[in-house]
Amino acid sequence: MQRLRLRFGRGAPVRFISHLDTLRCWERVFRRASIPLEYTQGFSPHPKIAVAAPLAVGVTGDAELMDIWLRKWMPPQSVMMLVRRELPSGFVLLDAWEVPVSAPGLQASVRTARYRCVAVHPEGVAAARRAVDLFLQSESVVYSFTRQEETRAIDLRPLVHAIAVEPGPGGSCRVDLDVSIGQAGSARPDHVLGVLGFSLPAESVERLALSFGWQEEGAEFSDSHHN
Repeated sequence: MQRLRLRFGRGAPVRFISHLDTLRCWERVFRRASIPLEYTQGFSPHPKIAVAAPLAVGVTGDAELMDIWLRKWMPPQSVMMLVRRELPSGFVLLDAWEVPVSAPGLQASVRTARYRCVAVHPEGVAAARRAVDLFLQSESVVYSFTRQEETRAIDLRPLVHAIAVEPGPGGSCRVDLDVSIGQAGSARPDHVLGVLGFSLPAESVERLALSFGWQEEGAEFSDSHHN
């Protein structure tokens, strides 16, 4: 059995499809490309595919990671060539390389994410920066939201590590966020923008990078998988 790690992107044309539909899309692509995926055992076998961190609906990104397991060995470059021929518009396969079968799982190892958002603050850039300063000086910032008819609350402050606001196009703001993501807790960009007073939904949200527990502090995957 072989384990390959893929770096891929999801662009604007497919930003509104769900994570489940994204996985189904990749399964179809691998099947059409004749990639010999390994399947799980049990009553309902399914291809062994693991994504590091699902992209929320409406979010784009080009630093996404996915592991796939093959039942027979293939050169990573051959996998890339075959898969790229079958990819629908909006998805890109950027890199592929082999990792040990026993390597830590992506989902258990992801730690932080960096996002770039374009959003409008009703009171302008200066007010947005004041809101950021107040947020960063606070010990706790609780955000309440509704999911599946249930009201939930999350303290965003310990999950947000950095925020930078710059003027954006057409009177908007460009907001860069470094946030926790993964099993220890996650901060969604729209939740952070909401507590800062930005109009929702944002004009665009892009995930620029993911970082993982096996990397040196501050290292990010988006630079190169060889780092």
